[in-house]
Amino acid sequence: MISKILSFLILVPLAIVLVLFCVLNREVVGVTLDPFGTMPQFTFGLPLFILLMGAVILGTVLGGLGTWLTQAHYRRKAWKRKNEVERLRREADDAKERLRVLREEKAAVPAPSTSMALAAPRAA
Repeated sequence: MISKILSFLILVPLAIVLVLFCVLNREVVGVTLDPFGTMPQFTFGLPLFILLMGAVILGTVLGGLGTWLTQAHYRRKAWKRKNEVERLRREADDAKERLRVLREEKAAVPAPSTSMALAAPRAA
């Protein structure tokens, strides 16, 4: 409950500031993709807030993608370790099952009777 209130107290003012930013920066600005200025077909106009919001979104996506790619070896190690743990767990379960079967077999074999041992003749 407290986290919902806290996020509400943070996100509402942030949303208000974002809306105000978008309303105040509606003017069209020229954007060119031609560094030399010789090709006017690579020039277009966009509202400033769209340009800035697009840059923030693109930067966030590219940064997330770069982070995800650089952490690939950690995910690979985690996957290998998870598979190894599962293999070892299966081996332990198999060993427990074999031990259980051996104990059952040992319990099923009757122990030698003590009365027969007493009655057996002794060699002198």
